[in-house]
Amino acid sequence: MAKKTVSFSTTLSKECKSSLSKFCLKRGLKLNAFLEEIIWDRLEEEMDIEIAQNSDHGDLTDLKDVKKRA
Repeated sequence: MAKKTVSFSTTLSKECKSSLSKFCLKRGLKLNAFLEEIIWDRLEEEMDIEIAQNSDHGDLTDLKDVKKRA
């Protein structure tokens, strides 16, 4: 099954965009794939922090479950 995609627009400083583009170009990375990986990693980190701080884990879920529902 093919992944569904949507457009996502954001505004970055010129310096950030330039550095990001150069970083990806030098490493042969696709900008969209790189950003998506960063976003998933950050979501997982934040969920891990919530789980660690929350004594009631019942309402929290694993990142794999979040991806399945998306």
